[in-house]
Amino acid sequence: MKNINIKTYLSQKAECVNIALKKFLPKDNSIISQGMRYSVLIGGKRLRPIFVILAAELFGVKSKDVMPAACAVEYLHTYSLVHDDLPAMDNDDLRRGMPTNHKKFGEASAILCGDALLTEAFNLITKSKSKPEYIVEAIQILSTYSGYKGMIVGQGEDIFQTGKWSEQKKTFLDKKLKFIQTQKTAALIVASLKIGAILAGANKKSIEALKEYGLNVGIAFQIMDDILDVYADKKLLGKKGSDIDNDKLTALLLYGKDLARKKANLHLQKAKKVICVFGQKAITLDLLADYIVSRAY
Repeated sequence: MKNINIKTYLSQKAECVNIALKKFLPKDNSIISQGMRYSVLIGGKRLRPIFVILAAELFGVKSKDVMPAACAVEYLHTYSLVHDDLPAMDNDDLRRGMPTNHKKFGEASAILCGDALLTEAFNLITKSKSKPEYIVEAIQILSTYSGYKGMIVGQGEDIFQTGKWSEQKKTFLDKKLKFIQTQKTAALIVASLKIGAILAGANKKSIEALKEYGLNVGIAFQIMDDILDVYADKKLLGKKGSDIDNDKLTALLLYGKDLARKKANLHLQKAKKVICVFGQKAITLDLLADYIVSRAY
């Protein structure tokens, strides 16, 4: 386990994903295509596509065979960020240290750019090298976990609770926050892991273990995002942080920094425990879970 430098590993995998993204993104100079390239390529950890790759590799499938699916997940993730930054949502001016899409190209173009990335994600996933029935299942997973029962409803609750949550009872807010964490963030991480595993032909028991891992890693990820939004170096974070200004329901604001970190660590331990079934093959997933909770941005 000590022989793997997780930051180096993530950097190398992210570069492979970036090369593939440049290959798949449209090359024409329409404003929509420019916006797609801009928002996808201005940076990012590429954690979700890396989860697709890691899950596939866990069952002996090479990254190149699932790279289209990995990039499809990044398309979808980027679309969600483009729309999330809009004035009607979080109203952010910066993303990854650069002007947000609507600040650079205008609101109408940003909406259409997000729509294009969302739509193309499902086209791109079909280019993966796998059995047709596995590809169909992967498409179903991506649409389910990112749709109105998944990421969309989580983002909706995140927006609808803004400025209102402090008036409600703590027991209700505990459940509401868990729902937001699960649907807004963890859902797409779970989808990434399940897609990689399914394209690799994994069995149901293995997929269920990865689902549980992804759920806990995703919740821990969102808790750390809540903390970093306030406490991280803003240059490293790439944005000013808007949760307090927007009066968002977050783990930090609901529980305080110490308890929020404790909760993140509890989910970290649950994630690490569930992948013990994979033995030494899950070392990278184990280290990645540690990284998610210890990251500085």
